[in-house]
Amino acid sequence: MRILLPLLTLVLAACGGGEDPAAGAIQGATDKLRQGDLPGGIEALLATHSQHPDSVDAAVAAAYGAYLSRDWETADRILAEIQPKAEERKGEITVRRALVALARGDLDQTRALGEASGQPAGALLAAEVALADGERDKAAALLQTAGSSPDRRVADTARAYLTLLGDGDPRVQGLSEAQALWALGSRQVAVRSAEELVMSLPADHPSRPESLLLWAGRAAAAGETQVASNLVESVGFPPQGQQWRVQATRGIVACAEGDAARCAGLLDGLTDVAPPGGLADARATAAILLVSKDPEAAKAIAGTEPSPSVARALLAAGDGRSAAELLAGGPLDAFLSAGGGG
Repeated sequence: MRILLPLLTLVLAACGGGEDPAAGAIQGATDKLRQGDLPGGIEALLATHSQHPDSVDAAVAAAYGAYLSRDWETADRILAEIQPKAEERKGEITVRRALVALARGDLDQTRALGEASGQPAGALLAAEVALADGERDKAAALLQTAGSSPDRRVADTARAYLTLLGDGDPRVQGLSEAQALWALGSRQVAVRSAEELVMSLPADHPSRPESLLLWAGRAAAAGETQVASNLVESVGFPPQGQQWRVQATRGIVACAEGDAARCAGLLDGLTDVAPPGGLADARATAAILLVSKDPEAAKAIAGTEPSPSVARALLAAGDGRSAAELLAGGPLDAFLSAGGGG
């Protein structure tokens, strides 16, 4: 359920609009998803592909529907079948197949498809697998390709990896591998690896406070509460304007440990202090970690700030209606239509 919002943006970004005869049906199906009708939306996406088997957009949308159903085999089959007909979009389809391979945990296939795509986004995926495998030189070459992407998110991510790899401190270089593990979904392994590296940085290292905060937050989100506590308590003096992140991380840890009252108190105390978007994300993360223990408290902690992360938290808490209301218009509708990331 958490993948709904970010993947919906990929479908919307892929659709060519009125030029494709399937465009109207795809729009109707994605509208159902926006309204919280997940089964109906998936069924409509698959039906559209059946009705328009030569439409690349319909195939991408149907593969997305299969992805939502965690039917990786069907998602990849649909994409593989449409690939010969995709013409100038063959590289894009290959990147999507790499993402499906990543979702099913096949990192070798993710890397192979990423490299074969000839696309910067595919090179980034392949580079992350190479980093996770400890192949830094190969990863650096792929990251140079990814860094030339016109998509700023891809280019900036690639350059951030290259900055880590180019640092003179081997501990900072090692964080590139932890970052790749995080990006590939091996989050508990990533935060445990990062803990030792970040904690061992000299006290006067310029990136130490920010790295401690970053990985403390990630550890909390991954449910590694002891790692998160170790890191956040080592921050000392956080960067200017970032004190709120220390308290937010402690709140997320409390939710992960099932202490809803402490979690709510810590996050409520940031209402007039933290940036609204940052606090919304912290609330959503905390709620998702708490939902299996106390769904009602999780809904209250998630709040109603219109953001994709809060909508995901509400969906996880079983409140599809409230999530749908957040999706229906306003900032989120603009966000989705623009193809933003969640």
